[in-house]
Amino acid sequence: MPTDSHAWWSFAPAAAPPDAAAIREAAEAGRGALSRVLREARHRLGTARAATLLRDAGVGAALRPVRLFLVTSYQPRAIDDALRLAFAIAGFDLETVAVEGLAEAAGRALDAAGQGRFDGAILSIAATGTKTVHDETARVAASLAEVLQCPVAIIGDAKAGTDDAAEGVFHSPVAPDLAGNAPLFDTRFAASLGTIPSERGAEAIADTAAGVAARIMGTAPKLLITDLDDTLWRGVAGENGDLALHAAYAAALASLSERGLVLAAASRNEAEVAREALADLARDAPSGVPRFSALAVDWADKADLVAALLDQLGLAAEHTLFVDDDPVNCALVAARFPAMDVRRFADPDGFAAMLLADPLLAAGERPVPLETRAALYQRRADVERLRAAEPDAAAFLERLETRLTILPLDAASRPRAAELARRVNQFVLTAERPNEMELSRRSNALDFLVRLDDVFGGHGIVGLVLADRDGEAVVIRNLYLSCRALQRRVETAMLAVLCRRAAAVGARRIIGVVEQMERNRPARGLFAEAGFRQDGGRWVLDVDPAAGTPGVAAPPGLTIDDRTEGS
Repeated sequence: MPTDSHAWWSFAPAAAPPDAAAIREAAEAGRGALSRVLREARHRLGTARAATLLRDAGVGAALRPVRLFLVTSYQPRAIDDALRLAFAIAGFDLETVAVEGLAEAAGRALDAAGQGRFDGAILSIAATGTKTVHDETARVAASLAEVLQCPVAIIGDAKAGTDDAAEGVFHSPVAPDLAGNAPLFDTRFAASLGTIPSERGAEAIADTAAGVAARIMGTAPKLLITDLDDTLWRGVAGENGDLALHAAYAAALASLSERGLVLAAASRNEAEVAREALADLARDAPSGVPRFSALAVDWADKADLVAALLDQLGLAAEHTLFVDDDPVNCALVAARFPAMDVRRFADPDGFAAMLLADPLLAAGERPVPLETRAALYQRRADVERLRAAEPDAAAFLERLETRLTILPLDAASRPRAAELARRVNQFVLTAERPNEMELSRRSNALDFLVRLDDVFGGHGIVGLVLADRDGEAVVIRNLYLSCRALQRRVETAMLAVLCRRAAAVGARRIIGVVEQMERNRPARGLFAEAGFRQDGGRWVLDVDPAAGTPGVAAPPGLTIDDRTEGS
């Protein structure tokens, strides 16, 4: 990246390059700390040496496993080190089944499909400019999507788009800045050794693939928190007479917002002074000042301001990117939130280019419109203010006037269902996270989604239930609930709807399990609180209305409109 020169991942000069011990120490601290150490190792030692240190450190247990089917037009080992390092920087322990050549891909995929589930497939094909190669790449990608039942990404030059991509296939171009605007492939020895990635090209392809995996796995950043003074603008509000907007950085933030990131700001200043500064700059350059979903401006410690924003927005540190020009503030926030991606602001134009080129911040396939996203977070803030003003839980729920609409899992709703399965981390029962193609194979009247509305407006689709009939039982495969709907008894209503459906199909009991995962503490008490009995490692509830056991009752204060009944 062109911004490597100022090492935005480093807050203080290091006396020596990282070694395996430093990598192990960072892995024990958190994902953000590990990412920064690995970036430093790659920057100072090169990809090959950094990848060796990563292997020596043995930190796979601290990373999230991801399994990919990889197809290249060159020998896959040419990018093996770059891939493993880039994926570790993104928080993944990579396992690949690698194939050289498009001709071999379909057959190998058929064999590999029976050997376990793939999270995704990547095609990295050296651009030749011929329509034949383009068409063959598209054909193989479509075949892989069908055989492996997973998302397939074609990684290549930004100009090589695939507007006619098949279902489950998308194009993920390598940003030119990612390779320093140098060619991705070395063609000097193409006649004898073939076309292989250049050193910078290998890193760029690997980083792009890791960004694809982050979007597939739901670990890509959701929130960017920026400092204001000497970061968004040059100068300190309230002290300098004239503030100058860092235009390239502001434009980059606006672009990231359009890609789907939530923007917030944390500043140590007077709240009124900061708001006036934002308003003044917006009047002078209305299209240049980004819109923030939340502001935390106070003289509190910067880490406390960040914590307040995370709490207000209901987002996690591991899904957050923090930007500040002060290395001390960066270090404080990184120490408080070791899983957070913390970046030191410098060289406004170069930093902006780095953000826009970063594959971890690339646009998803269906970014939420800015107006919609801003409204959703405003409504969440309204709900939390009402909760604080109404300490009685029952009165709070009554005043909310919550309305739940039950929707079918169909072609129109599958993209949002897959997004919920991918992104929900707190209220989820098991590690099962089906993708859109896997959901398309389900044809089950027991599955449904939940849309949430209340006195403040619409909160969108917030819940998903996946369940299967097994003899006289209904087995809950998973239940996902967005953080926007927590502490509102929506999960109880979802169980009540499922109980009604189970009884309608003649089931006599509902069975569920809860796996203990890193962040699903809010979901662990679901079945016990709903009256299920524990039976070994399972939770069981009788739902025989004739025997006087109707299951879970819908909670008071909520209105449920089931749009799937009778369908």
